[in-house]
Amino acid sequence: MRGRHLPALDGLRAVSVFTVMTFHFGFETVPGDLGVSAFFVLSGFLITTLLLREWDDRGDVSLRHFYLRRTLRIFPAYYAFVIFSLVLSAIRHISWPSGLVPASFLYLVNYFNATHGHPTTPVAHAWSLAVEEQFYLLWPAVFILLRRGGEARVARGLLWIIAGVMLWRSTLTLAFHVGSPWTYNAFDTRFDNLAVGCLLAVLVRRDQFAVSSAAVARGAWMPLATLIVLWLSRARLPSAYHYSIGFTVDAVLLALFMVQILQLYPAGIWRWLEHPVPRYLGLISYPLYLYHQWGLGVGLHFRGLPLAVRFALGMACSILLASGSYFVVEKPFLALKRRFEVAPRAPAAAPVAAPVAS
Repeated sequence: MRGRHLPALDGLRAVSVFTVMTFHFGFETVPGDLGVSAFFVLSGFLITTLLLREWDDRGDVSLRHFYLRRTLRIFPAYYAFVIFSLVLSAIRHISWPSGLVPASFLYLVNYFNATHGHPTTPVAHAWSLAVEEQFYLLWPAVFILLRRGGEARVARGLLWIIAGVMLWRSTLTLAFHVGSPWTYNAFDTRFDNLAVGCLLAVLVRRDQFAVSSAAVARGAWMPLATLIVLWLSRARLPSAYHYSIGFTVDAVLLALFMVQILQLYPAGIWRWLEHPVPRYLGLISYPLYLYHQWGLGVGLHFRGLPLAVRFALGMACSILLASGSYFVVEKPFLALKRRFEVAPRAPAAAPVAAPVAS
């Protein structure tokens, strides 16, 4: 978990996005929001890993270069999707609610959903991308302030953030009876998912983490046990639990699952995560998430076909749209993004692990 390449990570991304897609196709027994929570944990882990590596190399973090890299990574595909959705909605005579267009361009769909009851729109799922963008905007500066006091201070700060967000969300849910659209969509009630991933990035650098992580990955069956507990937490406990402490518990369990898989992926039952197909689907997971509502809609349109065929058709259309976005829109900007990777100020006395790609 300290190296440049994290095996099975693309496979985990593929599982996460397909969990969301299966739910959005209409299989409501599948807890689709766990796929989003997994993306939050992964994002927090990867971004904080990059920040920690840059601090190791330079003794500081360049906010300018960070924001340039994020802009080149995120904005082109996102704004191409928003424009595509606007054009296709106009062709199909789908009207957008008042305020949704500026919310989409300003990465505020999460708060639009929160204040409008999470309406069904072509960009409703962009709420999670808004949460991530708000995280990218705020966390690097907070990280710098905390890191100046040492890594232990970063860990303590993250623990306070996780506890604070969980307490805030629980208060809104249990004391003020705020509805689920706010607690589900708002950055102030979901930051703890990202912070769990951030905390994991700090903990993996500690020597004692190797012992603890080995203890939870002694057998290939142990991630299955984690998934069962995760499913029970998400699907078998009341909504009051889910919208209070449940989001935090689920994020911790997802982080545990990630730790287990990154050690056990060579085992037989997990080796498929490194197969070229899930790795490719993980590679295009971002545009796949962007376009999946449109792609699945193609499958839903053919009502006369068997459900499995419609689902496969929707998945295929989603993959086709995502592949086009990745190769036509994203790849040129990803190549440009590498120009803003921050090099060390001076050669280190001993080899230092390179940043994890994100």
